[in-house]
Amino acid sequence: MPRTRSGAAIVGLGWLFTIGACSPRGAAFDGVPPTSQRMVTAPSSIAALAQSDSFAGLPGAITFGDPNGRSALFLQFPAAWRAHGAPLRGFLALEPRAGATPDAEPVTVQVWRVRGAWDSSTLHAWSDKPELAPPYAETVISSSPARTLRIEITDLLRFAADNPDLDHGFGVIARRGSGHGASFATGMGGGSAPQLEVYTR
Repeated sequence: MPRTRSGAAIVGLGWLFTIGACSPRGAAFDGVPPTSQRMVTAPSSIAALAQSDSFAGLPGAITFGDPNGRSALFLQFPAAWRAHGAPLRGFLALEPRAGATPDAEPVTVQVWRVRGAWDSSTLHAWSDKPELAPPYAETVISSSPARTLRIEITDLLRFAADNPDLDHGFGVIARRGSGHGASFATGMGGGSAPQLEVYTR
């Protein structure tokens, strides 16, 4: 599996679409009524960093939990969802990189809020990473079988709804592991970009 490299890039303005009623998949979530609004957005800004390497530019994938050191993905999304008030539920979804080597070794992945404003064009080395702050979410995954990394971040979104001036996006971060890790597409050079999925009233 290729090493995840650090780098940064701005990805357009992102895109946004709204489905008037919750999809059957969404309706199955506890606490999400079938009449809720489902909003899905791609990032307006994205940057990837790895502790073991640095270079300018966004890599096509990021690997969490490999032996090369810590890695992180920084994401900011359009704020249109905030017009609907506090969300009922919210999820961050990353798609697995095509062709990645599967590994059953568990990897703990955390999502934190970013404490202050950041610019993806200035993030090149691990020492450039923005500061993270609570609240945070955590999940344990493996890449065998390869599947979407889907983390519930409802508490982070509700914090952002209550504190819009402190909404600077999210940092997805994982520690060094002993296996191949789990690789996810960034949307650069193929594959799907990460998505924010928000269910509102």
